[in-house]
Amino acid sequence: MVTAPSEQAFSETYAAARQKFLALAAERSAIVNSAVHPTERGAGGEELAIDLATFGDPDAERTLLLVSGTHGQEAFLGSALQIAFLRDLVIPDGVNVVALHALNPWGFSHLSRTDEANIDLNRNFNEGESNLVDDELYPVLFRAMCPDDWTDETIDWSAVRDKVAADHGFKRMITVLAGGQAIEPTGLNYVGTGPSWSRTAMAELLPRIFAKAKKIAFIEWHTGLGKFGELSHLCSFAPGSPAYERVFEWMGEEARASFAATFDVTGGEVPTYEGLFSAWLPSTAPQAEWAGLLIEVGTYDNIAVGDAVRMDRWLKFGRGRTSTPREEMRRVMMDRLNPEDPAWRAKALTNGLNAQMQALRGLQAW
Repeated sequence: MVTAPSEQAFSETYAAARQKFLALAAERSAIVNSAVHPTERGAGGEELAIDLATFGDPDAERTLLLVSGTHGQEAFLGSALQIAFLRDLVIPDGVNVVALHALNPWGFSHLSRTDEANIDLNRNFNEGESNLVDDELYPVLFRAMCPDDWTDETIDWSAVRDKVAADHGFKRMITVLAGGQAIEPTGLNYVGTGPSWSRTAMAELLPRIFAKAKKIAFIEWHTGLGKFGELSHLCSFAPGSPAYERVFEWMGEEARASFAATFDVTGGEVPTYEGLFSAWLPSTAPQAEWAGLLIEVGTYDNIAVGDAVRMDRWLKFGRGRTSTPREEMRRVMMDRLNPEDPAWRAKALTNGLNAQMQALRGLQAW
């Protein structure tokens, strides 16, 4: 088991996290490729960029890719895991580690799940369209989930949830709710109308970085779903395929059912997702074999985390009454997605570092 280092790997802002990441890359002579946002700036006026650092031999045939910051508030842990893992790692011969720092730098800096256009990047890596455009359930769920006022009365959507689930089933409800939608640009899980800036930048950079790779393993870090500090695993490869089986050979048999188990409100029914970054990734290096997954690090229960995502949306678009001051709402939102509790940070770091080492060892033996 890997023991978590001190909390020094965590940062309080995107700017501080980026500074730590780039300093570590320089110290370890990593090769850094950066995509700087051409139009947007950070919350403190700072430059925004996706930084990709290659640690070890850039021509190695085996690559471990570690991704942070697909969703902005969740980037703090992903960044800490990259920094803590790579600080003293002895990289095996024939292997390199590529750390993709802040896939969504705007959201990381501005403390938002989405990018500057309210695009959920983890729904945007498709053809820019959604299968839910004509679904009659979406407007009903949108009105319940995204009220104009944020008060104790308006934020409770349990009556709508229970009716929709009874009439249409949990699977359809949660897919319409969370799977990705192109109907409402101010809504949750908006797929956008085309490739986001982050997607365009990655489509340009990643094929060059992976040009010589023959086997690629990856972990994309998220927070929110699951038990406090524990890991839940979502693999986009087809169940039963060699890539899928390889992932759970590395992560352990108990990891297979861990993602569905996080959806306690829906009895284990999970959305059918559109546009996942992890599903798109293998297209960037078709010459290589791939194995990897998205890992959630749990914080609080489904309702608390879901309300945090709704708070993020209300802070951007809400124009009605609120019973909670905006800064207090922002503080609650952040705690539910990036807890400051030292016990959570220690557990999340320990479990995350172990998963990264499992993937590295699996890649080495592959």
